[in-house]
Amino acid sequence: MRAIRFSQVGSLSQLHFENIPTPVIKTNEVLIEIHAAAINPSDVKNVLGAMHHTTLPRIPGRDFAGVIVEGPSNLIGTEVWGSGGDLGFTRDGTHAEYLILPLDAVKTKPKNLSMSEAAAVGTSFITAWMGLIDAAQLRAGEILLVIGATGAVGSAAIQIAKWKEAFVIATVRHESDYQIVKSLGVDVVIDLKKQTLPDAVLTVTDNQGVDVAYDTVGGSMFEPCLKTLALKGRQIEISSPLDNRQVCFDLLDFYRRELKLLGVNSLSADAIACGNILSQLTPGFELAKLQPPVIGQSYPLQDAVIAYEQVLNRNVAGKVILNLK
Repeated sequence: MRAIRFSQVGSLSQLHFENIPTPVIKTNEVLIEIHAAAINPSDVKNVLGAMHHTTLPRIPGRDFAGVIVEGPSNLIGTEVWGSGGDLGFTRDGTHAEYLILPLDAVKTKPKNLSMSEAAAVGTSFITAWMGLIDAAQLRAGEILLVIGATGAVGSAAIQIAKWKEAFVIATVRHESDYQIVKSLGVDVVIDLKKQTLPDAVLTVTDNQGVDVAYDTVGGSMFEPCLKTLALKGRQIEISSPLDNRQVCFDLLDFYRRELKLLGVNSLSADAIACGNILSQLTPGFELAKLQPPVIGQSYPLQDAVIAYEQVLNRNVAGKVILNLK
């Protein structure tokens, strides 16, 4: 089969387009013919050597959509989608013609999504779900603040929160982002170039604060975000700038307001766990309550290195997809 692989890390020059044997399934596994796969920033970081748990040589790639071609006879021909914090790191991933998955990780693709659209969903929506639903247990009627609303995880979090009937406040730094965020269903947009975060949020919430803050940025946004929380509020953290990993906050204020900090690492969810989340997301997509990310550019597998460079350099607005069919 055709695949891209790397045997060393450090630069994208380590990625090579290869022809290798098609993997052979074992009991309770299926072989999936990949039709489309997304390239995430974490896939790029993996090749650069930032993911220290990765075992080599390795086929990278987390998110995919495809068709089952080997396995239980009743599943042959089923269109499926998936992701996994193990895919591309400790087991071969999705940037190849074929992928082996445990039977329990196999989930039917939403009928109304194309292969490319389904492949674009994975990591961002799974991370958003893990933070909002699994960790913070967001409830209908609660107020959610999203920092980094135009990013992949931020925009997914907004959609999930509106689907679950929460009130959503989101931040932007450019006027051009205002309409983009509003189109996702946000109730209030805060322009951080015109307003300070805590003051703006307290004004919107009648000095009560928000129930949940989803901080996709970290660093300098951590403490201002924490100041927006209501009594017993929960703050979700998923990222940190490499040059600003240390944060500071008022510990007395933190415990007296009974706040909670929730760290979420999507790499901890393997293909089976991610499949279970995607199953819970499926009704949202089939009912058009959720929309897949915008696809910015598609490439054939043989141009995967070029596609990786586009993601590394942030040259494409929207998801970068590898099309194998």
